Amino acid sequence: MIKILLVEDNDVDAHLTQDILAEWSIEQFDVVHVTRLSEAFGRLGKERFDAVLLDLSLPDGYGLPTLRQVQAANPTIPIIVLSGVSDQALALQAVQNGAQDYLVKGQGQPELLTRSIRYAIERKRAEERLTYLAQYDQLTGLVNRTLFRDRLIQAMARSKRLQQPLGLMLLDLDRFKAVNDTMGHDVGDHLLKAVAGRLQDCVREVDTVARMGGDEFTIILEGLSCEGDIAIVARRITESLAQPFILKEHQASIGVSIGITVYPSDDHEIDVLLKHADAAMYRAKQQGGNSFQFHTPLHASGPSLSSTSS
Repeated sequence: MIKILLVEDNDVDAHLTQDILAEWSIEQFDVVHVTRLSEAFGRLGKERFDAVLLDLSLPDGYGLPTLRQVQAANPTIPIIVLSGVSDQALALQAVQNGAQDYLVKGQGQPELLTRSIRYAIERKRAEERLTYLAQYDQLTGLVNRTLFRDRLIQAMARSKRLQQPLGLMLLDLDRFKAVNDTMGHDVGDHLLKAVAGRLQDCVREVDTVARMGGDEFTIILEGLSCEGDIAIVARRITESLAQPFILKEHQASIGVSIGITVYPSDDHEIDVLLKHADAAMYRAKQQGGNSFQFHTPLHASGPSLSSTSS
């Protein structure tokens, strides 16, 4: 059963569309009909639909802004514009603005509408899959480098606006190469996935854990009251990753070296912040690993915070 939200204020056109879908015997359609944009928003907020059939001329919405408002209400749902106007320029603009298709009411056989719905659903799924692949690491499911940078930019803006410190961690696994060399890359991949799971368990849902590549990870910690809160999280991570990993018939023992910088105390652009966290991480690694080090801005006084977990 394919569930459709039909947004159409003309009862004759709405019944025609419903009759066309009811006649199609290959697939069954459950059509929910609303006449106003506000009703559509209410339905989209409470129910799951497979696609939207949208008229661009409604009592409370007109033209392409109507399409954009429905997209904003539910960005993942495919939208097919059903228009009374045969306008190639408008059709192209609708597709450019995110519609999966543009059909003229009353034109074409029933299979044209049903095929358009099915293709729209499949195209939207493919689009979401490509978006996921572009933003998330395929092995661990964590945020990748590209999405990490976007989230960090947004987090830095919130940090300054709310006057709350933001912790940026750069993590490098200790002894990971030895696992790959002695147990094989398949075990190494299982280890990376297990590490990703433990890292997510150590932070809150509002925080971001990302895989930068290889055995290097980053974490963005937001909404903390002081550097001491960041140190608590860092200590929790070192203690968690120091515990042995059971990977099928193998057992692996690793650690993690963490470099931390705090924004806006360290008030620089992203690449400089990462450089500072990287330098702090190498200090932690040089001290034997399974520890963390804070970067200390030049204007700060006193020694940097650090910790080592046994």
